[in-house]
Amino acid sequence: MTLNSFFKQCHEKEVFKMLSIYVVSAWVILQVLSITWQPLGLPQKSVTFLIVVLLICFPLYIFFLWKFRIVPLQKAEIDTDEKDQKKKIAFQKMYFSALGIIASICVIAVFFIVNKNFFQGNKTLLPKIIQSDKIAVLKFGNNTGDPQYDIVSKMASDWIIHGITENNVAQVITQDLVDEYKAILKGKNVEEDETTIVKEYLKPSKIISGNFYLKKGKLIFQGMLIDGKTNKTIISFKPTECATENPLKCIEDLNESITGYFITADKKNLTIQESPPKYEAYKYLIEAKNSNDDQEYITLLNKAIETDSTYFEPKVLRVQHYFNQREFKKSDSLLKLIKPDSYTNKRQLNLLNMHEALLKGNNRTVYNTYLKEYEIAPSDLGSNSTIMIFALQFVNRPEDVEAIYKTVVMDSMNLQNCRDCIFRIYVKAYADIELKNYNSAIKIIETAQKENEIKYLNRPLLIAYIRSGREEVLEQFLRKIDITATSAEAQELYLQAGKEYLLKGNKPKADEYFNEIINSEPNTVAPEMLADALFYKENYAIAEKVLSKIHTNEPKNSNVLSKLAICNFKLGNISDAEKNIQNLENIRANFQFGEIDYALAQYYAATKNKAELYKSLLKSVASGHVFHWKYYKNDPQFIDYINSKEFEEVLNFWK
Repeated sequence: MTLNSFFKQCHEKEVFKMLSIYVVSAWVILQVLSITWQPLGLPQKSVTFLIVVLLICFPLYIFFLWKFRIVPLQKAEIDTDEKDQKKKIAFQKMYFSALGIIASICVIAVFFIVNKNFFQGNKTLLPKIIQSDKIAVLKFGNNTGDPQYDIVSKMASDWIIHGITENNVAQVITQDLVDEYKAILKGKNVEEDETTIVKEYLKPSKIISGNFYLKKGKLIFQGMLIDGKTNKTIISFKPTECATENPLKCIEDLNESITGYFITADKKNLTIQESPPKYEAYKYLIEAKNSNDDQEYITLLNKAIETDSTYFEPKVLRVQHYFNQREFKKSDSLLKLIKPDSYTNKRQLNLLNMHEALLKGNNRTVYNTYLKEYEIAPSDLGSNSTIMIFALQFVNRPEDVEAIYKTVVMDSMNLQNCRDCIFRIYVKAYADIELKNYNSAIKIIETAQKENEIKYLNRPLLIAYIRSGREEVLEQFLRKIDITATSAEAQELYLQAGKEYLLKGNKPKADEYFNEIINSEPNTVAPEMLADALFYKENYAIAEKVLSKIHTNEPKNSNVLSKLAICNFKLGNISDAEKNIQNLENIRANFQFGEIDYALAQYYAATKNKAELYKSLLKSVASGHVFHWKYYKNDPQFIDYINSKEFEEVLNFWK
């Protein structure tokens, strides 16, 4: 018998009609009892009992429906042939199969209901909630002794509940719910204190409670967070103080601390604070980290610090920001103002030591201290990209970059919205170039460029093309640059290409690229760009004139003074060369990180003074001069020395 035939016969025999009468009647009885059990003085679980009875009776009802309705109908029917008899047997089989399925479902349902409601311990007056992530916020105790402040108790809990729910921290168990449970228990002549009700019946994961009192005419609010299972205090929030006529200020401050705690609780490894920051301050910090605008970034950091003067992280990030902007004096003065939460907070002390080393040019300490920060959260993009930079540019350890880079999977990253992602690719590419893994560098950049045209990846791509000998691809790449880039951007790449060919010992090819700059329209070339092209082409006479003009406008530019001194020397103007070298010495100052000694080393390389050359290079690296794509072995001015033992000593200084 098919299912359609079975349903058709059930309809003809009014089976569905009789079942619907049972279901509707059961539903009406349940609705009536759910409203009347309390006025009638019936047990609280009367509704549960009735559901169990109705579920048990349902399959019995179906059986009696068969026995007293369907069987008599079948007997009344006249069987004309054997085929009708077979239909009756098939219907009976399917009917009792359906009855078996329904009976099984009802038995299972009854089992779970009985087990849940009648075998979960002795206390069955209230439905107990399974231990959850809910937070109970209790009314704050009024310890002032003045009833007029009772309203403040409720105000405090309501305001904290609002802060938690508004910021989607968790579901909240309110004081009203606790009071409702308390009333039910009292109606059953069972006395339970508030704490027991919360722990035994509501089972929150955490409980927020507190009190307030008067001290010297001021209201002092104290709050604490308690573990709902162990009853141990997780954190006592810093007391807040306010005028008696303005208790809301205290409540707002406490609410900020509580919300800030929950927002940062799942980021304990990333949290530098001993006590949670105010939530508003935390929001400003997150907005700053997501900003791509330097001015907006520092403005948001300042707002975070203004909102919470004890917030450590934005203070450190502000120091780092001004360091990156080369405002070293400002960075140093701000660093000196930062005090750790305590001198036992190792992470804060470590970060302060790192920034102090950064400003002193102690690159090994910078790298080693930041490694500790990186190890706390190796997948954090900011920490990851920073340690990659320190490995490559501060201690000249490009071999360390690969493992750091692989810590973060980049497959699903959207490069258009991820500045740190792009910077990681940039550093990884230069590390590959330093290790002579040119194909790897080319692949990672070309893959990134397909998703997003990133201009500052053009330089490492050009370097990798030249060093790997892919001249045809290089020319194709530069033709594209001539069309898509600005004149200044194209000239930067031509200058780099010329310097790369000088490093390869191919001066004629290098001069071709320098000529691209020299022969450009006068108004399209920056003076320092023109001076560099002339200098590296060894056209010292014209280069000297251009450099002299630049020096007049920028008397403290060490790069210009060094090249100008070299031009003087090459042209036989020894006294002018010595004068410019003295000018270099005269502009020494704090926070130059070996800049002057590096410029002197370039001069000594041009004058073949090996002793002073290596001495100056060592001084420069010891003062914190970075290993960059244009310095040390990447600087064509040291081409005759980069394979020497002494030069290797410079490169390995911080290793």
